[in-house]
Amino acid sequence: MLKYEKWDKIKRKIRMDDLKDLGVPTPDMVKRCIDEGKTELAKELADYIIIESKGLHDLYADWTSDMLDKVAKKFGEEAMYQLLRDTQSTWMMRRTWSGLRKMAPMERIWLNAEVFRAHRCGPRQMGELDFTEDNDKIVLGCDPCGSGGRTRRGDTVDGTPSRYGPPYNWGKTSKAYPWSWSQAGVPYYCLHCAMNEILMIEWGGWPLWVTEYNPDETKPCAWVFYKNPQVMPEKYWTRLGFKKPDKFE
Repeated sequence: MLKYEKWDKIKRKIRMDDLKDLGVPTPDMVKRCIDEGKTELAKELADYIIIESKGLHDLYADWTSDMLDKVAKKFGEEAMYQLLRDTQSTWMMRRTWSGLRKMAPMERIWLNAEVFRAHRCGPRQMGELDFTEDNDKIVLGCDPCGSGGRTRRGDTVDGTPSRYGPPYNWGKTSKAYPWSWSQAGVPYYCLHCAMNEILMIEWGGWPLWVTEYNPDETKPCAWVFYKNPQVMPEKYWTRLGFKKPDKFE
């Protein structure tokens, strides 16, 4: 039987079903509640679908950040460049780029919005995003991003501090590199967004999106999707050590 109640040990509600129902996916429980006319409980469980993923999502974001910090401390922060290139240029980014480059800008937005909602963006960590559009571009805003932004600001939902101060003290770039958007002070975790752009430029001449990384962790970051690479400002190449092509295929 479904039993969704507050557990004092974790200070929030959690499913405490009997073993018969404990393995039933929460979306299926939402449907069951709707069928049984339990609409308020269905609404609660709809939110819980996101809430129950928080622990695992945050664990992996923090674990990845910690591992990158350990690599930098052992081998030097320049090792970040090769590590990220070696991992992102194979199945991860190659597969993403190969599919998205065949799509229209709005189609790329639909897919990336799904990713960012699942990435627990926004102040409630429920997947809130902001979108703006003009003639040249569509901007996907995160305030904050659910991984890098959360580690920079601290977890306001859990009440834990920034991962770049005590007790974590994870690292940031000590100087400007092309693979840190020519900025110092970029958290090692956030460098993978710059590597995304580097690889896309190498493979196709232009990045399908660019990251507007804000050095002020209290301000939102964004991914910007230009509708035509011709109108993209040259700074998006030069900050990574490239020159904007005169023309695009």
